[in-house]
Order: sequence, then structure tokens, then C-alpha cells
Amino acid sequence: MAQSNIQKKIINFFTQLENPKDSDIHKFADWLDIKPDELENEIYKILSSFLYHGRFNESVKANKNLKINKKELEMGIKVEYEHTNNELIARRIALDHLTELYDYYTRLKKMEEK
Repeated sequence: MAQSNIQKKIINFFTQLENPKDSDIHKFADWLDIKPDELENEIYKILSSFLYHGRFNESVKANKNLKINKKELEMGIKVEYEHTNNELIARRIALDHLTELYDYYTRLKKMEEK
């Protein structure tokens, strides 16, 4: 699915501002020439897309009985902090990797050590 131009601008905006204030969001909406609630709806679409899709959610929706190793998940969350400072997002990324490969982070560690 193609990203809308406005969603690309939103992602760029949040890439440049870690914790924008409400006033920043309103100024951004003005710059885009849209209402703040329209901007918020686009932000919700992006967030929902990130949280709804991915290997982990696909497996859950398919009622696959996933067994995630807690130690691997803990390792994964620590590793994925390189992409975010949010534990829930780091956890979500780690779950996607562990759904594809149950010992992803053990293998990654071994690979990095070589």
C-alpha cells in the first residue's frame, strides 16, 4: 500500500522532533493546511498500521501457537532500543523478529561477536 504524501510528511516531522508539544502539532497542521483533528487521524493511521501488522500479529491472527522465549525477548528489547526509546515499540519489533526466528537475538549476538 502506498503511503500518502501527508503520511510521509508526518513521519518526517516525528523523525525530526522526538516529543512535539501540542502547539507544535497545531503549527504543523497549519503548515499542511489541514485541521488538527485531520492530522491526528493520519497520525492514528500510521500508529495503527505499525501496531496491527507484522509477523507477530499475523501469527496471532492465524491462531498459531507461538512460544516466545522470555530470555530471547529480553535480549531483543535491549537490542531494539537502538531504534526507539519506547519499551513497547522495542518489544513489538523484537516479537516480530522472534516470530520469524525463535533464537534471533542469540544468533545476532554470535554474528556480531565474529
